[in-house]
Amino acid sequence: MIAKEKTTLAPSDKFGRAGHEAELQMAFYLRRAFAESPDVFVFNDLRLERNGECAQIDHLVFHRYGFVIIESKSVIGTITVNPKGEFSRIFDGYPRGIPSPIHQARLQAELLMKLLNDHKERLRRKLLFGLKQGEFGDVRFRTLVAISDQGVINRQNCDPPQLCKAERITDEIREIIRRIVHSSSFVGLLQATVGDRAKVAELEKDQMPAYTDEEMSGIRAFLLERHVAREQRQTVEPPPQSLPQPPPPPPPIAMVTPSLAQMVVAITCRYCKSADVTAQHGRYGYYIKCNACQGNTPIDYTCGNCKKKARIQKSGNQFARVCEACGNSVVVHENR
Repeated sequence: MIAKEKTTLAPSDKFGRAGHEAELQMAFYLRRAFAESPDVFVFNDLRLERNGECAQIDHLVFHRYGFVIIESKSVIGTITVNPKGEFSRIFDGYPRGIPSPIHQARLQAELLMKLLNDHKERLRRKLLFGLKQGEFGDVRFRTLVAISDQGVINRQNCDPPQLCKAERITDEIREIIRRIVHSSSFVGLLQATVGDRAKVAELEKDQMPAYTDEEMSGIRAFLLERHVAREQRQTVEPPPQSLPQPPPPPPPIAMVTPSLAQMVVAITCRYCKSADVTAQHGRYGYYIKCNACQGNTPIDYTCGNCKKKARIQKSGNQFARVCEACGNSVVVHENR
């Protein structure tokens, strides 16, 4: 059953549109597989908040035994994962590191689990003849990463089980549910007592009681209730002249010429347009890390005065673009 459709509009930038199309593709596969399943609820584009933190879940599948979080990734070329679980893809002909989508999905699962446990008395029944309050353990949360169908996965002798092509995701979900149903059955419990140690451990990991109809209904309603819609940012209009103007930026850092750097250039995430970003240093120099969606945005090294390539210089929490050709300097970002 589709509990929540994907309703957000396509972003205006190229990368945002590509990600939006990958999520639409995954939503289509989930609808085809589970739209008529009464024991499976699909939530698309679910945004949850807890204690100031946010989890933007592309797709959440809630079934009788737990949850599957799916992180959709739009890949036109090749995405590579090395034996250490580090991801990279090709941008402008060069490999660039990207945040691990597996780690992103795991963080979303952790926030979801904590949020549900905050309300476990409301959402779970009591067990052991009413002596123990039911809760949400981490074994009930599985994560998958869906690579768009046109992408290529280069695993480099590393084969994370969570990483799949989008078209394979629904089969993986069915297999997760099948293993849990088998392990929790009488046959599975019997096999767990006579099998070898590795097989017993695998069976025990998948043994868990099913949620009742009342719990299923309550959890579904709770997730819809806690969804916080993200503001759509299709265009950015200038504020009316009648509104008060923002206060002037702080004084420039000491190494910047005061007459040439009188303002801080606002940098936003190129994917979600969030201004909650942090400048970091990586293999290819300084870049912007989004604290909202974990995406990376390059810093423009081009001098705004002579258009030649400048360099980024850090002083404390401030980052300035300094041009040695014309002497122009400007603060491009300040970390909070």
